[in-house]
Amino acid sequence: MITNFFLTGRPRRGKSTIIARFLPLIQGPAGGFFVQRLLMGGETRAFRLVDLLEEPYHLQQPLTGRISNLLIYQKKNSPHWTPVVSTFNLVGVRALQRAAHCPLLIMDELGIFEEKAVPFQKAVLDRLRSPQTVLGVLKNKQGRFLNNIRARDDLEIHRVDDPETENRLEFFLQQRGLLK
Repeated sequence: MITNFFLTGRPRRGKSTIIARFLPLIQGPAGGFFVQRLLMGGETRAFRLVDLLEEPYHLQQPLTGRISNLLIYQKKNSPHWTPVVSTFNLVGVRALQRAAHCPLLIMDELGIFEEKAVPFQKAVLDRLRSPQTVLGVLKNKQGRFLNNIRARDDLEIHRVDDPETENRLEFFLQQRGLLK
C-alpha cells in the first residue's frame, strides 16, 4: 500500500511551495521538518532545519544574527556547500520522533547532504516503514540514501513539472482522510 508521497524536480521549481499550500488544508497537526532557505542580499547563503511542531512553515527568511539549527552553509567566497551532520542527527531525528503521533509527516527535503547522517537516515527509513502518511521532497540527485528511498514499493514520486501532480497529491490526501 502506498503511504508515502514525494515530490521531485529541478531546484527552485516549487516543490516546497506545493507542500506549503496544502498544509493549511490538513486535518489535524502535521509534524516533521522542512528546510528553510536563509537569504543575504537576495542570495541563498545557508539553510536551517525546522521542526514543524515548533515553528510555522516559512520557506525562507533573511540571514541575520545567530542561526539555530544550521543545516547547510556556504563559506565566504566558496561555491561549495558544507553540511552540519549533527543537525540532521539531533534536530532532524527529534523532529521525526516528535511527529510520530501526527496524521501527516512532512519530510521537506531529503537530499545528498544526509549521506553521513546515519541516525537521521535510520529515523527517516523507520518513519517510511510505519503506517503514518508521509509527504516529502526528494532531491533529484543520486546517492545511496536517496536511491534506497526511491527503490521502496510503498511510495509514489511525482515530478513538479507534471501539471497533474497537485491533483494527484490532493487525491492522495483525500483518500487518507487528511483534508478538511
